[in-house]
This record gives sequence, C-alpha cells and structure tokens, in this order.
Amino acid sequence: MAMVSRAVMTLLAGVMVAPALANDAWHWNLGVGGSVVYQSNSGGSGSAEFSDTSFRPNLQVGVMRPINERWSLGTGVELLVEDFTDWGNSGNLLMWRIGEFGYQLSDNWALTFYGGAARYYRETSAYGYGLGAGALYQLNANWAFSFEINYVGTDTSINNAVPFKRDKFGWGSTVLRYKF
Repeated sequence: MAMVSRAVMTLLAGVMVAPALANDAWHWNLGVGGSVVYQSNSGGSGSAEFSDTSFRPNLQVGVMRPINERWSLGTGVELLVEDFTDWGNSGNLLMWRIGEFGYQLSDNWALTFYGGAARYYRETSAYGYGLGAGALYQLNANWAFSFEINYVGTDTSINNAVPFKRDKFGWGSTVLRYKF
C-alpha cells in the first residue's frame, strides 16, 4: 500500500509541475475517459474459469517528444479504475506505456502504438505486459480525442501463488486529452 501511495503522489506531483516543465521539445498530456473492458481468467487448480465485461473510468498521464516531422516518442501511465478506495484488492489495472510511438498522418490525425508493463491489483499481486494502438484526432493545439484498443496479460506466478491465476484484459477506450 505504501508503494502505491508513493507512486500516486509522484504521479500527482508530475501532473502539478507539468505546465512549468513544458517546452517546445517535451509535451505533457493528461487524459480522462472511459473504457469497455473484457476480462477473462484462466482459472487454475483451485478456482473456476470466468469472464466479465464492464465499463471503467480511464485516467492517463504521459509525456511525448517529437523525433521528426512525423514521428514522436514518449511514455505514460494508464489506470483503469474499478475502486479508488481499496487498492489491495481493488480490481484496478495499471499499465505503464514504456514506449509509445506516434505517427502524424495529417494536421489533425495521428496513430499511436505502445507496449509496456502492467499491474493488476487483486488478492494476489499480478504482473504482466501490455500492447495497444490508437488514433488521435487533434481538436486544436491543446485538446484531442483518442480512440484506443489495448491488450494486457497478467499472472500471479511471480509470487508463487497457489492457485496460479492468469488474467487477460482487452479494452477499447475513448479519452479526452489535454496537452501542456
């Protein structure tokens, strides 16, 4: 819990100072939206297999830097929220987009591709990987809509958990982003 609190506080501090750090090279962005999430669990020796579809709020924060006229590179964090109040077994899903690439198609349209690491907050810690792609429509210099498709696979084997569980997530998101 202490690690999660420190991570959230660091993330909030970054968001607070982002306007002061923004310049021509680096662009901080903050996004708020919603996601339709499909989850399946492979079960295991001690639990039944299941699947579920739900709607969750989606929060994003990241930073991007242009590489040339068409390409940009960045990183960011995406949080699919199921419960803000109890992080230990909340069902929240955190994805760190370690590498996010953007390709500018036109003045208003861009494509994004990313991959990273994931953390699923459940009764037994689950870690994994994630991949995603999306399209971004620039409304003006600061505001944009993004439409994204994501996949995350997590498992509890890192903890030698019994029973071993593997969770798979797929979700589609619509997010309103603000660029600092």
